[in-house]
Amino acid sequence: MKRLFAMGLALAFAGGLAFGQADEILKLKEKIIELQNKGELGFRNFNLCSNILGFGSYVPLPESVIKKDEKLQLYYEPMNVFTSKREGLYEIWYTQDMVLLKPNGEVLQEWKDILSFNYTSKAPVLDLYATNSLDLAGLAPGKYKFKAVLRDKLKNKEVSKTIDFTIR
Repeated sequence: MKRLFAMGLALAFAGGLAFGQADEILKLKEKIIELQNKGELGFRNFNLCSNILGFGSYVPLPESVIKKDEKLQLYYEPMNVFTSKREGLYEIWYTQDMVLLKPNGEVLQEWKDILSFNYTSKAPVLDLYATNSLDLAGLAPGKYKFKAVLRDKLKNKEVSKTIDFTIR
């Protein structure tokens, strides 16, 4: 009987530790959200890739050269997207435009709101990534620019990033 009581006490203690740990983790996530909400909207790991598997799992091109009639693949992680918290829910909302440019900045084609990410959940989302894919078939070999325009819809902020590439 003493043995069962001791085992029950040990399990209750372990459960209390697990609950306390979960509470500490949530507090850390809340602090991260606070810091991200104060930070500047931006891009991290903005790379042309040969393969994209998922968050933080991509193969960057060794140089910004894409073979004629292949697709441009771009990976990035939006930085400091605003997280709104209300009534126990967390919301993130951003959109992104794609722009294909000549080397002098002349717009060849633009895709407004090609990506729209609006997500609401009961748990905070801290790490985000996005991918862009652009069919380059029909474009003449030469130098080009790709521009991504990121808009945080909840913070009403916008930022853009451009990368040069060559079609061979």
